[in-house]
Amino acid sequence: MWSEIAQRFPLLQQLFSRRVPVGDGRRPEGGPSKGTVITICILISTLLWFTFTLQETYTATLDLPVRVVNVPPDRALAVPPPRSVRVQLRGEGYPLVQLYFNPPAITLDARQDVVDLTTLDLNLPRGVVVESVVPQVVELRKEPRVTRRLPVELRVVIETPPTHDLLYPPRVEPDSVQVSGAVSIVNKLGAWPTVSMRLRDVRDSIAIRVPLSDTLRPLVTVTPEAVQLYARVVPFTEGVRELPVRVTGVPSTERVVTLEPATVRVRFRVPLDQYEAAMTAPDFFATVPYEAIRADTTGRVRPIIHLPDGIAVRDIVVIPPALRYYNVLIQ
Repeated sequence: MWSEIAQRFPLLQQLFSRRVPVGDGRRPEGGPSKGTVITICILISTLLWFTFTLQETYTATLDLPVRVVNVPPDRALAVPPPRSVRVQLRGEGYPLVQLYFNPPAITLDARQDVVDLTTLDLNLPRGVVVESVVPQVVELRKEPRVTRRLPVELRVVIETPPTHDLLYPPRVEPDSVQVSGAVSIVNKLGAWPTVSMRLRDVRDSIAIRVPLSDTLRPLVTVTPEAVQLYARVVPFTEGVRELPVRVTGVPSTERVVTLEPATVRVRFRVPLDQYEAAMTAPDFFATVPYEAIRADTTGRVRPIIHLPDGIAVRDIVVIPPALRYYNVLIQ
């Protein structure tokens, strides 16, 4: 046994053949230390154990991935095939370890409606045999293929600090995608979503690529696979204006409607570069329709705030939120 190991590992033979005088604790000049010898012995024994162990026969269960080929161009899968197939294999340890780290894919031919997995050639290493397959049969149900154009449903949340806000709603390009698949699936879809994302503490304009969801893969194909998201974020500030309230739509001069109070305070947020325009805009005013007064039964009506054109006024708070009113009869 020793002679066989010595022939395979001549370095080991040299290490153990060196003679050290009895009682002398020094190691031979130029020779390795005792720790090095022990380390090499451990490595060699581990290698030998591993080599002999892998030559034994074992049983292993692997999940092999599944791929579908040869789907007719005018047909599409209506039911998803299994993502993997569980196969129990028997063979020597070394080829089983190879299969564990590089499992072969099971190919299903879509020209068949039912595929018997027990008859498939898995292209396994020599000496490895299949003991069982679960499931044993896979049904490939197909339907006519249809193609539709669907709007993109954006599932991206953009969070800004209190000092900033979106100037306009985010937009995506393209805003629609082409979806192709089985008629029973595609006809039920109203939109195609993006993946869910959350962008935190956004303080500037962004332009990012957002992938589309692939939850129905491989039943449908989506073109393109991603969209471009554009959003403009700018600094905002707070403004306050006193607005007189006018009553509109009074049918005749027989009655005069008096509001109490006659003005409201409007607190709002506006982009920093639009603040001066918002504070002086003449088309920023408040009204109460006379029809709202006639239909009211509480004695109070809520004013309608008319916002100026071209100015992004947000988060409007009206103080007071409702006004008393009086009808005065003109003699």
